[in-house]
Amino acid sequence: MVTGARVSASWLLALTGLSCTYWVGLPGPAGDAGGDAAETGGAQASDASIDQSNASDRPGGYRPDPCWNFRNLSVHQNQVEMIIALDRSTSMQETAFDSTTRLQAARQAVAASTGAHPGIWFGLEQFPSSKDCYPATCCAGGLSVQPAPNHAIGIQEQLTCGAGDPGCTVASSDSPSHSALQKCRQWYTLEGQASLSQFVLLITDQDPTCAGDASTDASLCSQAYDEVAKLAKLGVQTFFVSLNSDAQSTNCLASVPAGPSTFAGNSQFLVATDQASLKARLEDIMIAAEANMCRFSVDSLDSSTQVVVSINHDHVSFVSGGQQAGWRFSDSNPGEIVLSGSYCGEFTSGQGAPMLVVQNCWQ
Repeated sequence: MVTGARVSASWLLALTGLSCTYWVGLPGPAGDAGGDAAETGGAQASDASIDQSNASDRPGGYRPDPCWNFRNLSVHQNQVEMIIALDRSTSMQETAFDSTTRLQAARQAVAASTGAHPGIWFGLEQFPSSKDCYPATCCAGGLSVQPAPNHAIGIQEQLTCGAGDPGCTVASSDSPSHSALQKCRQWYTLEGQASLSQFVLLITDQDPTCAGDASTDASLCSQAYDEVAKLAKLGVQTFFVSLNSDAQSTNCLASVPAGPSTFAGNSQFLVATDQASLKARLEDIMIAAEANMCRFSVDSLDSSTQVVVSINHDHVSFVSGGQQAGWRFSDSNPGEIVLSGSYCGEFTSGQGAPMLVVQNCWQ
């Protein structure tokens, strides 16, 4: 959007249809703008007929002074990337999952999830791999689909790739999930993280194994731990979905998540034992990841002055938090705003490209 230009109030109001006396409660320290905005009473809307004699009694430092110099700020939407690492070892091809194989159930669930969440940039990594392994005998191959917009169809094509088809991975008894995590981490390291929220979703039915490798299973688990820790340092959150409840009783992948089992952590281990629970687990993960698309970095945002937000020329109300439809300052980043409720849905539905305008009073 337009940045740094002084414009006349009459022209701008005609463009946006917004009242220039809308004020946001003044937050405290800039490092925790969102929390302070919620505590100080949030925003109040007004018009020119406001009773100025009561201004000092209003919560949140409300000031009725009109602003005649609004400026449009440059806004950058936070994008979400997710690499799906799928185990296609021989144990995944056993008929043990609602009368179908675990691999077939996983493929169906992944195809449905990627198609239902078009706003996420999906990538795909499958393991084990019969190529890119030399001199090792047990590894995961490189990404067969790199994260990018509208890659759901490409992922579905790769999921139907047969073992005998050219370029397709060949299944074995090995399940090198530690290597798959490494491949994901290497990709994210090279790509960097500019206005991105990045995730790894690893779907397997067992702890990491390499039958032809001299490493013990315990050392493979340690390698998996290390990769998750390295991913976390990059800001990447890792989800494990096991299609075998036995994996929950081992002291390996189920022990990777550090701290409470919560989406706010760096990793989470989930179990699905039928198609319904698998669908539910993936949907929870997608929704948690997708919510990051409702975060917007705003250049030169000054939360101590009037801030107005509009979507497609419609005014968006300031809210203190929760799931109310509106916008608020980010709790963690003073240069960021967060949309919630139905306004968030406009940016995660994948339908069109809503126009978000953020303005500050230029005094």
